[in-house]
Amino acid sequence: ECENESIMESMMVTTCMMGPVYGLMKTNVDFLIRNGVPAKDASVVVGRQYWGMVKDALARSEDENSLDDLIKEQTPGGLNEQTLKNLQGKGFLKSYEEAMEAVLGRIRGETDGSINTK
Repeated sequence: ECENESIMESMMVTTCMMGPVYGLMKTNVDFLIRNGVPAKDASVVVGRQYWGMVKDALARSEDENSLDDLIKEQTPGGLNEQTLKNLQGKGFLKSYEEAMEAVLGRIRGETDGSINTK
């Protein structure tokens, strides 16, 4: 149960991020297919990889620092750390956060939820 309506509205935002997550997964699958992986294999491996990541996060979800810890566990100088830095450098995570703010504005009736993409 939420303490107040504002908290409930904020928590609703993450339920609206399903489409973007599926979009990321599809981008992963499409990349694998473009690089020679059979479509079925690409779909299975991406689904299983994301399932594994979600299981890791869920297993630690009672710890409020668990996602920070999972990020810190990435091998220093490794591919995962580099990929995160590359995406941060391109503003990917900032754009994701902006999309969440836009959704919150729409939920609260303050905006239509659009972001100026120009």
